[in-house]
Amino acid sequence: MPRAAEPVTERIYRLRLPLPFRLNHVNAYLIRDDSGWSAVDPGLLIDTTRPLWESALAGLGLTFADIRRIFVTHFHPDHYGFAGELQRLSGAPVYASNVTFRLAERHFSRGQIGRSLNFYLRAGMPAELARAAASFDERLLEQTADVTGERIDIGGAESGAPMRSLPLGGRTYTVVTGSGHAEGSVGLLDEEEGLLIGGDLLLQKITPNVSFSYDEERNPLREYFDTLEQLKRRKIDTVLPGHGSAFKLDSRLIESVRSHHEERLAEAEEAVTVLAKAGAGTAAPYGICGRLFPKVSDAESLRFAVGETSAHLRELEARGVIVRRTEADGRLLFAPAGPARA
Repeated sequence: MPRAAEPVTERIYRLRLPLPFRLNHVNAYLIRDDSGWSAVDPGLLIDTTRPLWESALAGLGLTFADIRRIFVTHFHPDHYGFAGELQRLSGAPVYASNVTFRLAERHFSRGQIGRSLNFYLRAGMPAELARAAASFDERLLEQTADVTGERIDIGGAESGAPMRSLPLGGRTYTVVTGSGHAEGSVGLLDEEEGLLIGGDLLLQKITPNVSFSYDEERNPLREYFDTLEQLKRRKIDTVLPGHGSAFKLDSRLIESVRSHHEERLAEAEEAVTVLAKAGAGTAAPYGICGRLFPKVSDAESLRFAVGETSAHLRELEARGVIVRRTEADGRLLFAPAGPARA
């Protein structure tokens, strides 16, 4: 299984790390600095990750001790999971936003299993299926290592400070921030070259999942739209993404992602109307999800599908198109806002 790191620029190498999920890989990047090397998004804490890092480093005549900095673009386990272990092996500090560190501590904890189960039940998922979906959070506890060493916040605007620039690969990179797919996301942008090391801010072949679980009054889809607008205004020519190959950014890609979500919003609104009319005047997120994702039935995929459905319902609610009702037992129900809406 050992693989060499693939050069993508004179100083940047890509490692394609396998994942035991439907999305079967994540890209890590190894960057030659003027002194030492930097790693970006080191992968998931599973049996194959360390041997692949060892092989990639050996192919460049390096060891873990040559890694001086570890960057993590966001808290999702396929990007964050191995960061704590790579820190232990290298002694390098981990750079991410404070939001990323906070969310990782929250999500990769025993309490998250109960929070996830509670959300799936509130969304109307059958109890057995909800337990199966929540069990994936328990598995993630074994696939993420705590970052116990030095942490450095590069959250920029998200922590209330001006956006920061930093030296990387012999060049100056600007830290760009985003949200929606993952609150507290960062990307690293070489503005002179127009090169973005973007994590999951922009992907070419798939649209980043945007989820919501009604545990706070955020609007992730609106946040993601704002992130897309921010990225559109920047000079980005090439994206090194978290999944898939490097690609040239065309403004039409951003527009197509926005259009995809607008279509999903229209489908979700129609589903609320149809299901509410057929039932007791309201519809549950799980039922609405069944109309938006009719081919999704396994517990692993339903975690994402119900979360994404809820994110779209949250945006429709913000637009005044639908209304939410919370039952005494916590169940979430939705109905059309009716002709009185402006």
